[in-house]
Amino acid sequence: MNALVSGRPLRGGRSLALPSLAQIIRLIRLVPEGFRPAVFLPALLLLLGAGPLPVAAYVVQESGEVQVTVRDAAGSPLSAATVRIDGTTLGGFTDAAGVVRLTRVPAGEQVIRVERPGFRSQVQRVTVSPGGSVSLGVVLQVAPMELGGIQVSVLRPDLRPDVRLEEAQLEETQTHDIGGVLRTLPGLDAIRRGGLGLDPVVRGLRDTQVGAYVDGMRTLPGGPGGMDTPLSHIDPSAVRGMEVVKGPYALTWGAGNMSAIRIETNPLPARGARPLMGRMLLGYNSNLEALESGLELSGATEPLAYTLSAAWRESGDYRSGSGTSTDAAFESGEVRGRVGLFASPASTLTLSGWYQAQRDIAYPGRPLNAEFFDSWNGSLTFTHAPAAGVLRALDATAYLYTVDHAMNNDGKPTALANPNRMPPFAMAIRTLSRVDMLGGRASAEFAPAGGLVVEVGGDGYTALHQASSTNRNRDTGMLMMERLIWGDARVSTGGIFTRLGAPLGPVTASGTARLDLVRADADSAGAFFLENATGDLASTEANLSGALTLSLPVSSAWSLSAGVGSVVRSADANERFSDRAPSKRAQIGAEFLGDPGIRPERSTQLDLWVDASYPRWRGSLNVFSQRIDDHITIEETDLPRRSPMSAPTVFRYVNGDARYHGAEITATLALTPTLSLSGSAAYLHGEDLTLNEPALGVSPLRGDLGLRWEPAQNGRFVEFTGRTVASQDRIATTRGEQATPGYTTVDLQGGLPLPGGLLLRAGVTNLLDAEVVNHLNARNPFTGITVPEPGRVIFARLTARF
Repeated sequence: MNALVSGRPLRGGRSLALPSLAQIIRLIRLVPEGFRPAVFLPALLLLLGAGPLPVAAYVVQESGEVQVTVRDAAGSPLSAATVRIDGTTLGGFTDAAGVVRLTRVPAGEQVIRVERPGFRSQVQRVTVSPGGSVSLGVVLQVAPMELGGIQVSVLRPDLRPDVRLEEAQLEETQTHDIGGVLRTLPGLDAIRRGGLGLDPVVRGLRDTQVGAYVDGMRTLPGGPGGMDTPLSHIDPSAVRGMEVVKGPYALTWGAGNMSAIRIETNPLPARGARPLMGRMLLGYNSNLEALESGLELSGATEPLAYTLSAAWRESGDYRSGSGTSTDAAFESGEVRGRVGLFASPASTLTLSGWYQAQRDIAYPGRPLNAEFFDSWNGSLTFTHAPAAGVLRALDATAYLYTVDHAMNNDGKPTALANPNRMPPFAMAIRTLSRVDMLGGRASAEFAPAGGLVVEVGGDGYTALHQASSTNRNRDTGMLMMERLIWGDARVSTGGIFTRLGAPLGPVTASGTARLDLVRADADSAGAFFLENATGDLASTEANLSGALTLSLPVSSAWSLSAGVGSVVRSADANERFSDRAPSKRAQIGAEFLGDPGIRPERSTQLDLWVDASYPRWRGSLNVFSQRIDDHITIEETDLPRRSPMSAPTVFRYVNGDARYHGAEITATLALTPTLSLSGSAAYLHGEDLTLNEPALGVSPLRGDLGLRWEPAQNGRFVEFTGRTVASQDRIATTRGEQATPGYTTVDLQGGLPLPGGLLLRAGVTNLLDAEVVNHLNARNPFTGITVPEPGRVIFARLTARF
């Protein structure tokens, strides 16, 4: 991803003319009425300073331009390399041609820092003259010791990354699930229903409200029962990059992204890399009785490059802080591979694929357990990044994605003989579901002149959903009941988009527009569904989305960003066609009735962001306000449940309106060159305007504090972290949500490099063995108790690289 940091240099002695009153009023009128109060105060403050002010109030020094070109040892351009200027907020990512242009760089000697996962970082000094331009070429060498890292970024409204180095190592987050990584970031949370499949929640949004992308492919959950998230079908050891967009700004990624998460797995090695490199890992977690192992191989030999990996995870039940035993066992194994052909110095053709098998997964927060998940993927990608010319990048991807899933009631109370039956036989329940996806994406990026960047493209997918269930006599195998959940439900989406980015004086602006056509239909449905649902089984939509972002460097250390976006998300197959099937939308395992006539929901959000970066400390404050019109939510009905073993209340998907607002603040202070203190806090308020009660699934107030000692970037560190979460009594009572108490946890971990290329990481999570109940976690449908988090866990992981 390219991040443009641009603007015309200001000459010494000139004044910076701020917007006039008329200009500010015109800007405020562009904002939806519900958000105008949130922007009035910043606009007023801007107006009060609208007279001619000394340039020193905004840009202390005269400035110039620095253009950095990053290549590997073979001379091929390296995209997505991070380029920063120490002591300032200036920085960005290189584009597909390996180039990033930084303007308004303070005159004088500057330190340029260039980093990219899998390569050795490099620092160079340049001298910038007032009004001048400096071109810098940087060659990065492959660093096998860094192949295990993962860059975790939270993208600002202008899609520039805020990389948090203290969260940049997945190996330091002891989790079997990507959702566990996301829980470490302010404004993000996850729902636990068992030992695997933590469902990410971004500022109250969940499920398909949060677009999930893996290596550029849109992914969907495989079952209607709320067991899996697409990110749970990726072994954490394979992840190399993760980006999170907390709002409707990821319009070039795909359709319906009210928020979005994008993951990149093991990349191809660069040209000139060794023919054989690799990594092996072995880890163990107590309490969970969890084992993990993995092997990665990669290399390059002209004109080919490859990467292969295999991983295995297994876990047992765990004990919470109060000693409660929780079913959480599972087994998971995967293999993945990628082969690339360097067709020319600027072009690469890549064939990728993976297969993952999950078995015997316990879900204490669901009426059924998962018998298996089998997921397959295959993709073909072409990228072209010419070294010169107006065209900067061209890429195209086609992919296939399938998740096959089976659930049963083995080990559940419903598997026992019911004495109320005559004779008192036991029931065997089995549900089968499957999703098959075919999709693709293509885009081209141009840089005509004057800092203008233009991206145009399109993407789309078609997804076929199938699900059915049977009830049999467990002793005789006699079929007692058969029901259809999804009758070959198909949802297809195709969209086109365009993005423009340009410097407007001292402001960097970016605007994106997107048009999507959606087609949904189902081949069949039961008589009860057709009688109680509204609308035809087939429907078509045309949805228009857009976003505008602005970024202003106030000084060499401070910057302001703002964004406003509005995106439309169409209902998924569950919301449209499920016939009293379980869902992720409630903490309890109830039945839900879909509605094929349900309207798409529109999310409109305003973000304001303040960043500060000094040599010894850096921090950021983000406040936002969001309104969701035609919000797809749930309400109680008096409809009869399909299974007598489900919760007594049947819910229906309906449209309503909702409003969210909140804030996140982060800061990091370098106490010494090797010791740093970091902290963050997040607050979210959500309101269901239709039901006049709190929105469902709002995370409580949270604060984190960490102290880290890291003498060198070689894996040696010690880190002490604490988290305090407030109690939550702002709950959606009509939808069965329950209040939860607050808690405090403490973690301690460290890393130690060993001879022979070995690296040891060990520590203790939940050191005080506190009883932790995440407010979003599902409730056991048979006991009504919310699924707790694990108590004290001692872990160790040994990694060897070669």
